Amino acid sequence: MAKFVPVDPFDIVIFGGTGDLSRRKLLPALYHRWVDGQIPENSTIVGTARSEMDSAAYRALAREACEKASGKSWDAAAWEKFEKILHYVTIDATNPEGDWEGLKGKLTSEENRPRIFYLATSPHLYVDICRALGAVGLSGGFSRVVLEKPIGTDLASA
Repeated sequence: MAKFVPVDPFDIVIFGGTGDLSRRKLLPALYHRWVDGQIPENSTIVGTARSEMDSAAYRALAREACEKASGKSWDAAAWEKFEKILHYVTIDATNPEGDWEGLKGKLTSEENRPRIFYLATSPHLYVDICRALGAVGLSGGFSRVVLEKPIGTDLASA
Protein backbone atom coordinates (compact mmCIF):
# COMPACT_ATOMS: atom_id res chain seq x y z
CA MET A 1 0.00 0.00 0.00
CA ALA A 2 1.33 3.41 -0.94
CA LYS A 3 2.07 5.89 1.81
CA PHE A 4 1.25 9.54 1.31
CA VAL A 5 2.73 12.52 3.02
CA PRO A 6 -0.12 14.43 4.69
CA VAL A 7 -0.74 17.88 3.27
CA ASP A 8 -2.19 20.96 4.91
CA PRO A 9 -5.47 22.41 3.61
CA PHE A 10 -5.01 24.44 0.44
CA ASP A 11 -6.92 26.35 -2.23
CA ILE A 12 -6.44 25.55 -5.90
CA VAL A 13 -7.89 27.55 -8.77
CA ILE A 14 -7.89 26.01 -12.23
CA PHE A 15 -8.01 28.60 -15.01
CA GLY A 16 -9.33 26.79 -18.06
CA GLY A 17 -11.35 24.66 -15.66
CA THR A 18 -13.79 23.46 -18.35
CA GLY A 19 -11.13 22.63 -20.93
CA ASP A 20 -9.85 19.30 -22.19
CA LEU A 21 -6.82 19.17 -19.87
CA SER A 22 -9.00 19.83 -16.84
CA ARG A 23 -11.60 17.24 -17.80
CA ARG A 24 -9.17 14.51 -18.84
CA LYS A 25 -6.36 15.01 -16.32
CA LEU A 26 -6.64 17.67 -13.62
CA LEU A 27 -10.10 17.04 -12.17
CA PRO A 28 -9.72 13.23 -12.19
CA ALA A 29 -6.27 13.54 -10.56
CA LEU A 30 -7.66 15.76 -7.81
CA TYR A 31 -10.59 13.39 -7.28
CA HIS A 32 -8.24 10.41 -6.98
CA ARG A 33 -6.06 12.30 -4.48
CA TRP A 34 -9.29 12.91 -2.52
CA VAL A 35 -10.21 9.22 -2.60
CA ASP A 36 -6.72 8.36 -1.37
CA GLY A 37 -7.13 10.77 1.55
CA GLN A 38 -4.52 13.24 0.39
CA ILE A 39 -6.77 16.31 0.15
CA PRO A 40 -8.06 17.68 3.46
CA GLU A 41 -11.82 18.26 3.71
CA ASN A 42 -11.39 21.98 4.31
CA SER A 43 -9.47 22.54 1.08
CA THR A 44 -11.09 24.42 -1.80
CA ILE A 45 -11.02 23.69 -5.53
CA VAL A 46 -12.33 26.37 -7.90
CA GLY A 47 -12.66 26.00 -11.64
CA THR A 48 -12.79 29.12 -13.78
CA ALA A 49 -13.43 29.70 -17.47
CA ARG A 50 -15.43 31.95 -19.78
CA SER A 51 -18.27 29.41 -19.93
CA GLU A 52 -21.37 30.68 -18.15
CA MET A 53 -22.37 28.17 -15.48
CA ASP A 54 -22.83 27.89 -11.75
CA SER A 55 -21.05 25.59 -9.32
CA ALA A 56 -23.75 22.91 -9.61
CA ALA A 57 -23.30 22.71 -13.38
CA TYR A 58 -19.52 22.60 -12.95
CA ARG A 59 -19.84 19.76 -10.46
CA ALA A 60 -21.92 17.83 -13.01
CA LEU A 61 -19.25 18.41 -15.68
CA ALA A 62 -16.52 17.36 -13.24
CA ARG A 63 -18.45 14.29 -12.10
CA GLU A 64 -18.83 13.08 -15.68
CA ALA A 65 -15.10 13.54 -16.27
CA CYS A 66 -14.05 11.88 -13.02
CA GLU A 67 -16.47 8.98 -13.39
CA LYS A 68 -15.23 8.33 -16.93
CA ALA A 69 -11.59 8.44 -15.83
CA SER A 70 -12.24 6.20 -12.82
CA GLY A 71 -13.95 3.39 -14.68
CA LYS A 72 -14.77 0.51 -12.35
CA SER A 73 -13.07 2.18 -9.39
CA TRP A 74 -15.69 4.99 -9.30
CA ASP A 75 -16.78 5.72 -5.72
CA ALA A 76 -20.08 7.63 -5.65
CA ALA A 77 -19.94 8.08 -1.86
CA ALA A 78 -16.48 9.68 -2.10
CA TRP A 79 -17.74 11.93 -4.89
CA GLU A 80 -20.58 13.23 -2.71
CA LYS A 81 -18.00 14.47 -0.21
CA PHE A 82 -15.50 15.68 -2.82
CA GLU A 83 -18.02 17.81 -4.69
CA LYS A 84 -18.59 19.88 -1.54
CA ILE A 85 -15.15 21.46 -1.97
CA LEU A 86 -15.60 22.02 -5.72
CA HIS A 87 -16.78 25.43 -6.95
CA TYR A 88 -16.92 27.48 -10.15
CA VAL A 89 -16.62 31.14 -11.09
CA THR A 90 -17.18 32.46 -14.61
CA ILE A 91 -14.23 34.69 -15.52
CA ASP A 92 -13.06 36.00 -18.87
CA ALA A 93 -9.33 36.23 -18.18
CA THR A 94 -8.95 39.05 -20.71
CA ASN A 95 -11.35 41.26 -18.74
CA PRO A 96 -9.79 42.92 -15.68
CA GLU A 97 -13.31 44.00 -14.69
CA GLY A 98 -14.49 40.36 -14.55
CA ASP A 99 -15.66 38.60 -11.40
CA TRP A 100 -12.25 38.48 -9.74
CA GLU A 101 -13.81 39.49 -6.42
CA GLY A 102 -16.21 36.56 -6.79
CA LEU A 103 -13.22 34.27 -7.19
CA LYS A 104 -11.59 35.78 -4.12
CA GLY A 105 -14.82 35.17 -2.21
CA LYS A 106 -14.70 31.42 -2.96
CA LEU A 107 -11.26 31.10 -1.37
CA THR A 108 -10.45 30.96 2.30
CA SER A 109 -9.31 34.14 3.98
CA GLU A 110 -6.57 32.35 5.94
CA GLU A 111 -3.44 34.43 5.41
CA ASN A 112 -0.91 31.58 5.47
CA ARG A 113 -2.92 29.06 3.48
CA PRO A 114 -1.24 27.74 0.33
CA ARG A 115 -2.96 28.88 -2.87
CA ILE A 116 -2.21 27.33 -6.21
CA PHE A 117 -3.29 29.01 -9.44
CA TYR A 118 -3.09 26.46 -12.24
CA LEU A 119 -3.09 28.17 -15.64
CA ALA A 120 -4.40 25.50 -18.03
CA THR A 121 -4.89 28.22 -20.63
CA SER A 122 -3.24 29.64 -23.69
CA PRO A 123 0.10 31.30 -22.82
CA HIS A 124 -1.17 34.65 -24.12
CA LEU A 125 -3.48 34.79 -21.07
CA TYR A 126 -0.76 34.31 -18.44
CA VAL A 127 0.04 38.00 -17.99
CA ASP A 128 -3.63 39.07 -17.85
CA ILE A 129 -4.44 36.43 -15.24
CA CYS A 130 -1.42 37.23 -13.06
CA ARG A 131 -2.11 40.98 -13.20
CA ALA A 132 -5.75 40.45 -12.23
CA LEU A 133 -4.75 38.17 -9.34
CA GLY A 134 -2.39 40.87 -8.11
CA ALA A 135 -5.00 43.60 -8.46
CA VAL A 136 -7.50 41.69 -6.31
CA GLY A 137 -4.88 40.85 -3.66
CA LEU A 138 -4.38 37.16 -4.41
CA SER A 139 -0.72 37.20 -5.39
CA GLY A 140 1.00 37.41 -2.02
CA GLY A 141 1.85 35.07 0.80
CA PHE A 142 1.84 31.42 -0.09
CA SER A 143 0.39 31.88 -3.58
CA ARG A 144 1.95 29.87 -6.39
CA VAL A 145 1.33 29.83 -10.14
CA VAL A 146 1.59 26.65 -12.19
CA LEU A 147 1.99 27.12 -15.94
CA GLU A 148 0.91 24.38 -18.28
CA LYS A 149 3.65 23.57 -20.75
CA PRO A 150 5.03 23.12 -23.32
CA ILE A 151 4.66 26.77 -24.17
CA GLY A 152 4.51 27.32 -27.89
CA THR A 153 2.28 26.84 -30.89
CA ASP A 154 4.14 23.92 -32.49
CA LEU A 155 7.11 21.61 -31.91
CA ALA A 156 9.62 24.21 -33.07
CA SER A 157 8.33 27.00 -30.81
CA ALA A 158 7.78 24.75 -27.79
